[in-house]
Amino acid sequence: PQYNEWDDVVTDEGMAWLCVAGCAGWHLTKARSEDEAGHAVVEGAVMEVDMTYMGQYKTRGSWIRYGGAAYLGQSPGDGLPGPLLGIYLCHYDAVFRPGDDKWEHAKCAFRSTVTTGLTLKDHLCTVHWIKANGLGMAAREATGPDHPIRRLLKPHYYNTALINFKSKDMLLPPGQFAYRTFAFTKGSWVQYFADCASNWVYVPLPEKLAAKNLPSEFFDTWPLGQDSLKLWYTIESYVKEFLTPFYPNGDDDLLADDHVTEFWSSFESQFDTPWNLPPLSFDSLTTLITELIWTVTGEHELVGSIVAYLTSPIGFPAKLLEDHVESDVQSFAQGLVIIALTGLRQPPLMDDWDHVMRSDSWTASQQQSVLDAVRDFQVKLGKVADQNDDDNIQRVKNGGRKVNIVNPRILESSVSI
Repeated sequence: PQYNEWDDVVTDEGMAWLCVAGCAGWHLTKARSEDEAGHAVVEGAVMEVDMTYMGQYKTRGSWIRYGGAAYLGQSPGDGLPGPLLGIYLCHYDAVFRPGDDKWEHAKCAFRSTVTTGLTLKDHLCTVHWIKANGLGMAAREATGPDHPIRRLLKPHYYNTALINFKSKDMLLPPGQFAYRTFAFTKGSWVQYFADCASNWVYVPLPEKLAAKNLPSEFFDTWPLGQDSLKLWYTIESYVKEFLTPFYPNGDDDLLADDHVTEFWSSFESQFDTPWNLPPLSFDSLTTLITELIWTVTGEHELVGSIVAYLTSPIGFPAKLLEDHVESDVQSFAQGLVIIALTGLRQPPLMDDWDHVMRSDSWTASQQQSVLDAVRDFQVKLGKVADQNDDDNIQRVKNGGRKVNIVNPRILESSVSI
């Protein structure tokens, strides 16, 4: 079923929901002052979706520059969005408010920025090329086929190497499909990806969400954040349960395992930007593996599942002309091709994985403990999914909307296109 449905991304209310419960919510933070932002902001803003970093990159021909920030007022409670107060666009270096002549254009331009930034930086570069690629490289190059970390991660790097290898030829080079779909010049296209890679920082999800500094009364009932944390901590519990039988004495056993230390150190040399991981311990290893599994399941769905946003020409244009409020025909067609490719799915997260988790090199006790952990994980994922369904019923009763984007029932075990 199509769990992630968005029938309104155009009205002011629809845009506000997009910023708190849709894909733009990945960048929702506490609103900054003019001094902090370095440009005009909307008076009375409490929260913002800031993607102004994209304004530094030139675009081809008559396409407007990307980059902007959307500003929301005070939330009425229960994780509901505050009103959309205005939008700052880098192309015009100006703030637009409801009722302005260019208001509909400003909203469309911001949606164009959101879909471009999410697709290229958050989805393609960060999730695929850095984190999912790093997961697969470390597991396959640093650990043996029967090592517990290798087995634990095996469902989560399935097909990753093939998908990422193909993407570098089809999407990355200037002149190829992704370059033609979006508006960057050749120089800014190359610089954009170079900057995305060099500026990337490893931050586990709980720390990332805390750093948003959102008002506590909003954050505590924010569906996107709370649903994501429930999944992340469920994965964390699973990782601990899976690894404990192999390292009963904790850090002493762990640090004596050369495969683990090699796995850990490999993240510092996979590409020019090191991950800068903390000192290796059982807890820090658990956090890293949890973050990797979350990335290729929940985070990948959150930043990569944009089908619901691109099926209308007035939705999320990949590039936009001045004063226009919808995509041109060619850009719309290119966007549809991209989402058609992303419809090719991987095995589901909620499935029977017993066959992957058996090894003759493990003791009978270790083998049984692993199978118990794997099966218990599936039960807990089902409970998280049921809780998500129950929460959505209450959200609708409170005047909100359903949020299903990280419901385990729709998640894949590894990254798809």
